[in-house]
Amino acid sequence: MKNIRLILLAVLLFGTGLVKGQGFPATTEEEYNMATVGYKLFLQMGVALKNGYAVKDIGEYEYGDRKATFKGLYRTGDTKPCVLIMLYSKLRGAPEYYGIPTVDAPEALWDRYRMSLAGETDNKQEQLQFFSFAIGKVMMQQIIKP
Repeated sequence: MKNIRLILLAVLLFGTGLVKGQGFPATTEEEYNMATVGYKLFLQMGVALKNGYAVKDIGEYEYGDRKATFKGLYRTGDTKPCVLIMLYSKLRGAPEYYGIPTVDAPEALWDRYRMSLAGETDNKQEQLQFFSFAIGKVMMQQIIKP
């Protein structure tokens, strides 16, 4: 019975594309920086994005005075983003920029994303940070599926 469960789990993981190594290029540090810093400069000062990349809208969610906007940074010719850009804003506040790397990105980039969730305020709870991190990681797994 245990072997059957393991086989079913393996089929489920491989069949749905939730495992690493799907042949899709991982987020690079340069791309991560472009999502978290470069895109902000692009919006605020009109600095051009690096050649070979484009930003496309993915979706947004607004509730009360808070808003989360998701955009994808795409390499030229790719159909899936190499990094997600999440903009979080609150009424009368400057937006915060977060980069969500691909599943196969170096763990150091995932650590940077997790650390960025701490923000600059003292009132964020660790549990909510973890949930946001987990949602981001799972979301990237779903987007990168073939």
